[in-house]
Amino acid sequence: MVAGELFISEEMMTAPEHPLANQLEASVAEFLQESPAEIREQQRRDRIPGIVKRIVPIDNNTTWEYWWCVPGRTILPEDLEVLQSDRPRVEAILSRMVWLWGGYCFGEQSTHSLADSEPIYDWQKVLDFAHQQNLTPDILDIDYLPGVVNRLYSQQSDAVSSRATPDYVAVEPAHWHVEFFQLQPVDGGYELKEPKQLCSCQIWTSKPFLKHIASGEIKIPDTDLWLSRPLDLTIPPWSASEIAVYS
Repeated sequence: MVAGELFISEEMMTAPEHPLANQLEASVAEFLQESPAEIREQQRRDRIPGIVKRIVPIDNNTTWEYWWCVPGRTILPEDLEVLQSDRPRVEAILSRMVWLWGGYCFGEQSTHSLADSEPIYDWQKVLDFAHQQNLTPDILDIDYLPGVVNRLYSQQSDAVSSRATPDYVAVEPAHWHVEFFQLQPVDGGYELKEPKQLCSCQIWTSKPFLKHIASGEIKIPDTDLWLSRPLDLTIPPWSASEIAVYS
């Protein structure tokens, strides 16, 4: 791939339409007293999709869409058709992101440390890593986590005390988590296979680091500091309170 091919066309940024588009705005979360099983039954009966469009930023001026599986919902056959038909477009975008920034793979059997490992710049090698974890990914879950600067205390510090002084400044640059999931058939559709197997690729714009306030020493952590939270923008909007119904 040459540098000019990195640019993604405007048409490529847009996810395809859903055959049940008229039902995307329908809500099953208003029946808060119903059990998860009853809610899923209503979803299947009324043909309410189990996916919504999620918006993923690349920078301040560029975003792209993908179809995201709503936690706890059944994935209808129509949903799976959309996910499968859109998979080449999604992977083409991810392949360009991995080519530009590189990816670090994490799994239950093998991990690439942020501190010690070189990133992978080939999306096919990321997929090969997933297969090495004995996982054939059916679903891609993509989170964008904005950059964060925060103070941290060592374990010896009394962070609760108002007199405590932070030991580090932690910098977590903007990054993306790409999680690989498998599906299992259920009545009327599919759901994410449980328990979920740990297998992901993290794409970092630069490595996170800790800077010791007293000495100025810089340390690269082995893994994500988990300071940032996913930027959750969906069409139609999907609130955390609604998601909690299905957890």
